[in-house]
Amino acid sequence: MQSDKTVLITGASGNLGGKLRQHLEGRYPLRLLDIDPGDDPAIQRADFSLWDERWVSQFRGVQTVVHMAADPTAQQTWAEVVLPNIDGLINVFTAAARAGVKRLVYASSNHVMGGYKTLEQPERLTTDIPPRPGTHYVVGGEPRDSTPYGAAKLMGERLGKCYSDIYGMSVIAVRIGAIQPGPNRPEDFPPDREAWFRLMWLSNRDYCQLMERCIEADPALRFAVVNGMSANSGMRWDIDYTRELLGYEAQDDVNRS
Repeated sequence: MQSDKTVLITGASGNLGGKLRQHLEGRYPLRLLDIDPGDDPAIQRADFSLWDERWVSQFRGVQTVVHMAADPTAQQTWAEVVLPNIDGLINVFTAAARAGVKRLVYASSNHVMGGYKTLEQPERLTTDIPPRPGTHYVVGGEPRDSTPYGAAKLMGERLGKCYSDIYGMSVIAVRIGAIQPGPNRPEDFPPDREAWFRLMWLSNRDYCQLMERCIEADPALRFAVVNGMSANSGMRWDIDYTRELLGYEAQDDVNRS
């Protein structure tokens, strides 16, 4: 166990937080926070939309915060996204900065670039082209729009840049692809989803490797935005920069089950 590298995971009861917790347990000292801990005594309840010393105090002595907590429903309205995804975001970044946390790994989203879904150019979606938050898509005949959700995630990236500049905190924002709950196998992907979504698949083991690479990245790294997808043949998402910067080596491909 790397006893000098305490990791705090927000949203530890969720799909992403739970998988990362399982991967890191026994290897790092963990602190686990979630708005709904369920019956798990290891997870402390924390509503990040409300500043409360009961959860803020958990950030003291932490090396890395992995901020997963948010409402992951992509088709939210502006009113719905404010408390969990904007207010909560600001409070977590502030708590980390005040506690002297060295690194914050932020779960951004592919929806930051959702506007490129209907555009043929550029062929490669790198993290240095202008963001286009919000995806328009249909699920079960229901039209959906992720613009508020994608814009909130983009705000988190920019907030991370500001906090890095102001407080010297290392911030890595990961534009996470598509991760289904549970085993998250290629065959589990909803068959009615378009290729845009399928080709941003991120397997469980690639996801956990990527998060650990972020935790262990060079301490001198001040701020970065990276794409987080598996090595899916035919995808537009560029993960070369993720590999070069973090040493991430994706193992899986949604087209090879």
